[in-house]
Amino acid sequence: MVSMNYDVAIIGGGNAGLSLAKQLIEKNLSNNIIIIEPIEAIEKKANWCSWQENRAIDLSDDSIKGLWDEWRIIDSQSSVHHTSSKYKYVCRDAATYLNNIETYLQNNGVRILRDKAVNVSKNNNNKIILCNSETIHACHIYDSRAPEIDDTALKQHFVGIEYELEKDVLIDKYATLMDFTGSQDDGLHFIYALPLSASRVFVESTVISKQLNASAWYEDQITGWLERRGMKTNQILSRESGVIAQEQIRITNQITHRIGAGGGATRLATGYAFHNIIRQIDLLIKNIESGDYDVPLVMSKFTINMDLLFNKVLINNPSLSIGIFTQTAKALTGDQFSEFMLNQANINIWYKVIKNMPKSPFLKELTKVIGVRW
Repeated sequence: MVSMNYDVAIIGGGNAGLSLAKQLIEKNLSNNIIIIEPIEAIEKKANWCSWQENRAIDLSDDSIKGLWDEWRIIDSQSSVHHTSSKYKYVCRDAATYLNNIETYLQNNGVRILRDKAVNVSKNNNNKIILCNSETIHACHIYDSRAPEIDDTALKQHFVGIEYELEKDVLIDKYATLMDFTGSQDDGLHFIYALPLSASRVFVESTVISKQLNASAWYEDQITGWLERRGMKTNQILSRESGVIAQEQIRITNQITHRIGAGGGATRLATGYAFHNIIRQIDLLIKNIESGDYDVPLVMSKFTINMDLLFNKVLINNPSLSIGIFTQTAKALTGDQFSEFMLNQANINIWYKVIKNMPKSPFLKELTKVIGVRW
């Protein structure tokens, strides 16, 4: 079996892995890098969304599918509508975004091995990745693969479908982040919808619960939402699904450095990870520049524990769950909501959020975790 040596080996060619390699090249921190990823970037069909400051948006970025400065959260009794002059909600095509980075990396001498990492081990100071086709030796290994999620963990799980609509169908100009008006019989459920053009819409059925639903269940919710809004479809353009842990992931392999979702970049209360991954890699690169290859925390312990407390209240008080989301949105302006979701909330924003939460269930859950270190 072939054996190769590298300064940095990255397992997984998703957002975290490719972003790390790109910054290592741009900062001239290493030119001996390998990425182990079995799937071509262009095959990774998904929509990645996050808020971004207007001044930082590159309108020539061909991965951007949609931009919105208006969004809403609705339930059966009310609707919260946000507008922002500072931020836009940005939807990117993951395949295009990743393929652009892969092309840049390959043009700059980074090797991308289309294989799977079967095992990772250590022999003295030598770190070894066993793949199907060869063995990789590296000084530093970063593992960006999605973490395993325990069956009993609280999860956000979803199915999303992008449709081509009939040409005469009028759709909203704003993003619908949460529409709670559908079924709530199988977990906390909402529809997420992005009007990508006059004839294309992405609709996702998302559930927060410990148990996954059958695939057909999510599709039925999507179909019902479209029918209630009078949207008729011509064809399905793409389909995606996923499961995101909303509890902390236990890391058992201490040989590698974990980055991305497995390295704590997912916001536990929301499931958002794109902007946290970018921030995590920025901080990591600063560490590497000073000779420290450890991955820094991208979220404060305060935020982590607040999110864990929030999720405990959600799962133990299902009748209050929808109101908690809508009350949070009502308490904030569009700019403040964006910063809260971006993990950039200041003390004033946190005060508004906490002030508008139902006090009794939060205090009840807090008393159960008094021993947790904050």
